[in-house]
Amino acid sequence: ASQVEKGNDLKLEERFDALRREHTETLRELQRVHEQEKLLLTESHHRSQAALQETIQELKSQLKSFQERMKRVEESLLSTDYKKHIQEHGSPSPFWEQELESLHFVIEMKNEHIHSLDRKLLNLESVVERNLLLEEKVKTLQQENEDLQVRTQNHLVMAR
Repeated sequence: ASQVEKGNDLKLEERFDALRREHTETLRELQRVHEQEKLLLTESHHRSQAALQETIQELKSQLKSFQERMKRVEESLLSTDYKKHIQEHGSPSPFWEQELESLHFVIEMKNEHIHSLDRKLLNLESVVERNLLLEEKVKTLQQENEDLQVRTQNHLVMAR
């Protein structure tokens, strides 16, 4: 009976060692796949970030061009309207000149604020998209980890 028990113990130890090696190998493979996916996500993130930066620069350039054109048109219209007004009504009071200047300043501030909000929105949209991708990866890896833990427990129970 002692010989049979030793034989069974030896078989169980061999089976346990085999399961441990299989578990270790599976864990290494999962870690390798995880690192590879992380690297791919990082590269994808950098590419997306570069593309967004390029788009932002292009939009900034277009905005600057548009603002310059608007300013020229506005100055032209104001100049024409102002000259016409002076011819018809005489020189405006300093109060109205100051009011007009004040309104232009407020409009410019509002424009800058709107563009700042647009940039923040673009940035937040890219962050949300990246976070959703990462959450999916985390869920997948957690599920794989749970599956491996269950398999390990099953192998240990079977080995006993």
